[in-house]
Amino acid sequence: MESRGQRLLQDARKLVAESWCHGADARDVNGFEVDPWDDDAASWSLLGAVVAVLEREASLAGELPLDELGAALYALADLIETDSLVDWNDDQGQTQAKVVAVLDQAVAAYQDNGSGLELSLN
Repeated sequence: MESRGQRLLQDARKLVAESWCHGADARDVNGFEVDPWDDDAASWSLLGAVVAVLEREASLAGELPLDELGAALYALADLIETDSLVDWNDDQGQTQAKVVAVLDQAVAAYQDNGSGLELSLN
């Protein structure tokens, strides 16, 4: 059964595959920076796509459980060699195809059970 965390990665992949941007979380059709969840958003960075999907899911089905969000982000973190999704996305050598490929790999690697994930209650 597909989890909401895995669906987060799949839906973020769909947005990036549709249209990718860098230098902003999201842009409208004219290239102006907008919020990722804005109805005018037409292209998304890696982080922007994740945020857009999280906002949409929160409005439709409630907040994503932390263990599923954590597992989705860990799946991405294992594939990206920097601490910042923004820096990785905005690297000069980055391409839409590479971002889509990383999201594909994260979907494949996603662990629904959140194994190895410990959340602090503080």
